[in-house]
Parts: sequence; C-alpha cells; structure tokens
Amino acid sequence: MKKGKKRGEANVPLIIISVFGGITLILIIAFVYMSLYGPNYTETYNQKIQSGEIQNPITEFQLSNDVQKNKILIENNLLGTLNTSEIKKGLIKYASVILQLYNLHNIPFTQITPKIQVYIGQDAYNVEVTEGTIIIKEGEIQDADIIIRTTNEEALKISENGNYAKGSVSSGKTTIEFVASKIILFAKGYSTLYQELNKQ
Repeated sequence: MKKGKKRGEANVPLIIISVFGGITLILIIAFVYMSLYGPNYTETYNQKIQSGEIQNPITEFQLSNDVQKNKILIENNLLGTLNTSEIKKGLIKYASVILQLYNLHNIPFTQITPKIQVYIGQDAYNVEVTEGTIIIKEGEIQDADIIIRTTNEEALKISENGNYAKGSVSSGKTTIEFVASKIILFAKGYSTLYQELNKQ
C-alpha cells in the first residue's frame, strides 16, 4: 500500500500559486497607481515661468501684438534674422507647457516615453517627454501616441491666451488624434489631458 503524500508536500503548488498571484496583484496595483499618479512637475514649471526661464514666444521673439500680422510674417518668412522654425518650436514648447504635457511619463517599469507628433500647417515637429523635460525636434516621429494638427494662427492665439487652447480644440481648429491604444495612453498619463480638454 502506497503511503499518502504529506500535507506539506500537497500544499506546495497552492503556496506557489498564492505567492505568484499576490505578486501579480501588487504589480497590477502599482502599475495603475503609477499610471494615474506619475511625477508632477507643475510647480517646477510655474517657477520657470515666473523667473522668466520660460517665456511666451511672442515676447521671447519680440513679435508684434497682432496675431494676424505675426501669421503673415511667419507664413511668408518675413522675419529677417529670426528663424521661423525656432519660433514654431517656441510656440509648440509654450503650448506644451500650457497643456501640462511635462506631466506625461514613461509606461511604468519601462523606458517607453510619451511621443507626440505636431503639425503646424505643413511643417512637422515631434515632442518627446523625458522625466518632465519637453524635447522638440523637427520632422516626424515613429510610434506617436497622439497627433496634434493646428495652424500658425491658432498656435499664435494659444500663445497669446493660454485659455484659448481648449476652445481651439473644441472648435476643431486644432485637432488632437489619440492614435495609441487606450492602455498605452492610460499608462503614460494622457487621461488627464483628455479629461481637461473635454471638461465642460
């Protein structure tokens, strides 16, 4: 007659499954928490604005107070020694700060950064956010999470009045297309941006 298995031996698989399940649950909770509550750089950027480290591009590039005139200057490249591309980068940077894109973050436990494709008219730029730093380059980027399309005039209006950004989006003059999957957008913190833009 075979002897029965000892009680301890019989429970080993159950213990392993329980431990594995507990670790998995902890990781899921941590993933959700880190996705919802990533680092917040708002105070840092507010200080940069107050100190003048970050300036409204209309002031920084000494443009006129007339949006239409600035639009004509940029579109026709009539800015003299000023580089049109640098001005557009400045407009994108300032709009990114207004929209608090600096609070986007990597997918938890990975090095996968938030990436945004921006088109101002026919000109392409891309934005990548790394630990609160907004990096803007010319050209298109692969695997963009969202695509933003706007015009020179709308970009200038947003810089002139930060509160105008939401109106520009709601009117369709600026469009934001969420192209990544919902889980990736959630994991990188885009849910806050989505809620802010759709707030009544």
